[in-house]
Amino acid sequence: MVSGYTSARLIQFLPTVERILYGANSIAGYLGSEIERFSAQRAFLLAPRSLRSEALFQQVAEILGKRLAASFITAFEHVPLDVVVDAASAARDCNTDLVVVLGGGSVIDAARAVRTCLAASLTTSQQLGTFMERREDLAATLIPQISMPTTLSGSEYTRSFSATDFEAGIKRSYTASAVASRTILYDPSATLLTPMSLWLSSGIMAIDHALEVLGSSPPHAVGDAIKVSALTALFSYLPRSRRDPDDLEVRLQCQLGAWLADHSPLRTQCLGSAPPPLPSHALAYELGALCRLPYGVSACLTLPACMRWTAARDPAVLVRQAEIARLLRVAQPDTSDHDASNQLTERLAALIADLGLPERFGDVGVGPERLQTVASRFTQRGASLVMGEAASYEQVLSLLETML
Repeated sequence: MVSGYTSARLIQFLPTVERILYGANSIAGYLGSEIERFSAQRAFLLAPRSLRSEALFQQVAEILGKRLAASFITAFEHVPLDVVVDAASAARDCNTDLVVVLGGGSVIDAARAVRTCLAASLTTSQQLGTFMERREDLAATLIPQISMPTTLSGSEYTRSFSATDFEAGIKRSYTASAVASRTILYDPSATLLTPMSLWLSSGIMAIDHALEVLGSSPPHAVGDAIKVSALTALFSYLPRSRRDPDDLEVRLQCQLGAWLADHSPLRTQCLGSAPPPLPSHALAYELGALCRLPYGVSACLTLPACMRWTAARDPAVLVRQAEIARLLRVAQPDTSDHDASNQLTERLAALIADLGLPERFGDVGVGPERLQTVASRFTQRGASLVMGEAASYEQVLSLLETML
């Protein structure tokens, strides 16, 4: 670090998504031309089992037409390694040159994992798990991916994917700009079939992406503006979406908020510093692998508690939460930092309750014994709750117990 510039901050723009097309009927209007832009001849379509018999799936298949080489329809929750390997085998058999994915975050993650398997010649679950654990580099070019999200998870915009080894109870992630979607189509009409509980909880996951990262990072001109805009949209439009599920403009505003909540091509930090620990994000790995909780549900349970926990232990986080509360007009300009931070967390908790989403582990059938296992695995992984130190079992369990 250069002397005299210890507070200098870094903005790093990472190459990921090429094109984002959004608006009502954007699938009908633009999917065909995007396929032609990639000169694709053998498209491989991934979608969840719940959409197999729906008109939306048939619409996508018809647009693909003769270019649809094969489809892979199954349950993708938490992206099991064996499902990814099976899908990659089917994609390899048809020699696909484009992956088209319709669905939520798990399906979109699975598509990225499939492309990674093809590029790295991974043919077994063990090979894929080892590749992710070692964070191996990708030597080959990945075929393109077109993503059409049906939830608000934000997965379509990230440059990473997660996959789960359920036998070992381990969820891993892999990050590389090359795995990102090349094109995203945000079509609100594609979200109408998504169950309301999933739609809303994935919206809380998007809020988690914005709020926890923003609260743990120093002030930043670009990052703050983007994430505050995302939070403003999601806090406003999620309740309206619940009240009027058929309003496509409201759904589109939720989609745009989720997109901005996780601006993955932009990374901001102080030069020479390590990225901050994100407790709510980190706990989602064990809660997914061991309790099979969807990320959105996990965020509902953990984000308010983690915000309180970190604010009580890190004065910088307390100040940042207070700043965010004022930017969102949750707190008045002259409100003390302590009260403004509390008001932000209370506003989030009230939103979760108003949306009818789970607030405690008991609401989803997770008891104290299971949380002990979660705490044990979290500490074995060496994950952190506060900057500069691995979490202890007692720390993690005490935090989890505040959510019972």
